[in-house]
Amino acid sequence: MLIDSHCHIPHEKYQQSPEQIVSEALQGGVEKLVTIGTSLKDSQGVLEVARKFENVYAVVGIYPHEDLGLDLPRLEEGLKALISESAGKVVGIGECGLDRPENQTDYPVRSLEEQLELFKMQLGLAVQTGLPVVLHNRGADPEFIDILGKYKNTGLTGVAHCYSSDWEFAKKLLHLNFYVSFSGLVTYPTTSPSILEAAKNIPRDRLMVETDSPYMPPQGHRGEVNYPKYVKITAERIAEIRNTRPEEIEKYTYENTCRLFKI
Repeated sequence: MLIDSHCHIPHEKYQQSPEQIVSEALQGGVEKLVTIGTSLKDSQGVLEVARKFENVYAVVGIYPHEDLGLDLPRLEEGLKALISESAGKVVGIGECGLDRPENQTDYPVRSLEEQLELFKMQLGLAVQTGLPVVLHNRGADPEFIDILGKYKNTGLTGVAHCYSSDWEFAKKLLHLNFYVSFSGLVTYPTTSPSILEAAKNIPRDRLMVETDSPYMPPQGHRGEVNYPKYVKITAERIAEIRNTRPEEIEKYTYENTCRLFKI
């Protein structure tokens, strides 16, 4: 029994319809899917998909470099509207976070200061609604710990998705009441040992797995479009890293994801 804690349905990269994607996931033992928004328009789309399928849930939010032309009040009101009309299908806020502008060269980006304001708005909304946050972090570990530390006593929780930092950073996230999710990245032979160390040591009650599909296909499918059904490959690799049975990883990650998102 598996759950994909982070996928992006709908998405133009997929070569299948949402119906086919969800059906193939179920056939592969993936009983639930959490689909993630990255802009107001995209969040509306993932909510529509979640409404269509009983076993699919939506997370709505603004990625660091999306919706550049809209101010914070309008973005916040848009997210609030999606949550209020979701009939319980919105289970989190995100993905949101920080992505250093120097990492991006092929499209317009927000400055790190602007990203921080957008991030804080969504963290505040998560506290206000009691929903967990799905964190995006690319190259901003120090800023992340600084800002999340300010919310330590607010009840804020969430998950660091597609984890790509080391065990030391993961321990700081755990101390702040966050979960850690691993993607197909852990299946690559070139993956940093520091990431694998984190995957080995995360307490079993804070561990999650994901595909981040249609991105990050696992080893054996690189160069292809990724799908939620492939989350099983990541779970199997995590089991190898932790020297346990895949069934154990499936059980814990399923329970943890359902607990975090209250599904």
